[in-house]
Amino acid sequence: MIRILAIAFALLMAVACSSAADDPGNGQAGSNGPGGKADNTNGDGGATGMTDGGVSEMTDGGAASDAEAGDGTVNDTDGEAMEMPDPFAQARDVNLHLVSFPEGTPAPSYRRASVETGFRLNGTEFWQKWPDGLNPTYSYAEGSEFGKRCMYASARRFEAIMTDPPEDLVTLYNDSNWGGSFFNWNDDYALSEWSDGRSARLWAWRTSLIKWISQTNRDGTCYLPTYEMVEAIAANCLQYAQSRDREIQGCRAP
Repeated sequence: MIRILAIAFALLMAVACSSAADDPGNGQAGSNGPGGKADNTNGDGGATGMTDGGVSEMTDGGAASDAEAGDGTVNDTDGEAMEMPDPFAQARDVNLHLVSFPEGTPAPSYRRASVETGFRLNGTEFWQKWPDGLNPTYSYAEGSEFGKRCMYASARRFEAIMTDPPEDLVTLYNDSNWGGSFFNWNDDYALSEWSDGRSARLWAWRTSLIKWISQTNRDGTCYLPTYEMVEAIAANCLQYAQSRDREIQGCRAP
């Protein structure tokens, strides 16, 4: 009888232990329930879940989101790495006479030069050096692709020089009848079969207006007025002004 009771007690204890092992809330190491270690591995709230749903979410939705919005170093760093060189950098070098552009650089829409020193570059004027070329045309849209690119570059050169103009040019502005106006002229040889550009020029067409003359070559390179040329025409025009009652028509710089 005692043996039977002992066996029955052992069976009851085995059943109890089995029930405890299957209890979904006891958090035992071997549990496959929602609160056990295996579920933590699957990312439902345990340590590994923080990696998938916490730390990773902070990386994907926090720092990365700030970077995408332009507020983080990742985006800024990437932006700097992706930034393309300025195709008109040579145009802004005031001492460079012949400039070139990266292959495939398009002609942008025209943008007038803008400076705060009182000098102005007005209008556009193409002289197209090939049969049936327009001589002149004052429409930027009618320029060749190379011609428009050079004229755009010439306006950028004007900005670069006139932001800090030569002293003699300022004196000319003050001591002559010239009011600081230039006109953007381009000799365009892009489609010529017999000739090519040789030099930029500056020429006082009238006392009221100095022509700012660039030249487009057949290979797409471009001659632009330089700082030295602006100094030269300023000195020449001052001589005209002093001897011709403040008039400067005809002065020039080669």
